[in-house]
Amino acid sequence: MSRFRKKKKRTTPTPRKPLITPAKARQLLIVAALAAGAFTMAAAGAMGFVHLEAYVSDQLLSESPATAFDFVDLPDSLAPLARVELESALHDVRERPWTDPDMCRDIAERIERTGWLSSLRHVRRTPGGRFEISGNYRRPAALVQKGSDFLLVDWEGVRLPGTYVYHPMWKLVQGVAAPPVSVGKRWDAADLQVGLSVLAAIRNEPYASQISAVLVDNFDGRRNTRSAHVELATDRPGGRILWGSPPGREVEENSVVQKLAILKENFRRSGRVDADFLVIDITTFKDRFTVPN
Repeated sequence: MSRFRKKKKRTTPTPRKPLITPAKARQLLIVAALAAGAFTMAAAGAMGFVHLEAYVSDQLLSESPATAFDFVDLPDSLAPLARVELESALHDVRERPWTDPDMCRDIAERIERTGWLSSLRHVRRTPGGRFEISGNYRRPAALVQKGSDFLLVDWEGVRLPGTYVYHPMWKLVQGVAAPPVSVGKRWDAADLQVGLSVLAAIRNEPYASQISAVLVDNFDGRRNTRSAHVELATDRPGGRILWGSPPGREVEENSVVQKLAILKENFRRSGRVDADFLVIDITTFKDRFTVPN
């Protein structure tokens, strides 16, 4: 007996309608393109305004004078003395445009002529119409008395700007014979250099504040060959320490190290560099001073 199986009828699936028709897709692409174009134009416009603003600012700044001169390495302790001359040296360039191509060079020349800098590192423009000035400044060492005037020198003997009155905050070198040099020049006088070398030897000693001056008026025995060529004045009226010969020129005399040791011991024992005597001599004995008759 044969079996009969009924064949299933094949059916064709009904096609689905697209979510977005081609016409609709074209419309969306056109809208997106227009939006992108509008965004691009807006961004370009904004950037244009930024560039325009920067251009206008630069143009305005280029015609403006410097707003400030920054002495970046000027020590606070030196500022009250040096700033007046440094600022005054730039008086005639203050009204020139900040972008003047010669400004940095001209500032450098004027600053170097003041005598306050031993070397100049750079002068450069900085934002906001400012100039930055960097260099090494000379440190005052002592006043040198010439007549009624007091002139300031650094540790190399270079004359610094200004004429001063005496003040005990400064050490004094008194009796320099050579006439003064111009500001910024080294005062190459042997007696001044000796005075500075003695001050350098005592500058870090605990009793340094009790020494007010180095007297070199008898340098090389030009007044009295039998008297000390160099003396120290103390902070008491008429106080003297007979130092003797210039450093390095001692003959049958205590060395600088031995003299400093005597003064330090005086200070340790009595609190006074002169051991509470008006005048002492530290030239002869290695372990003690003498009191002249």
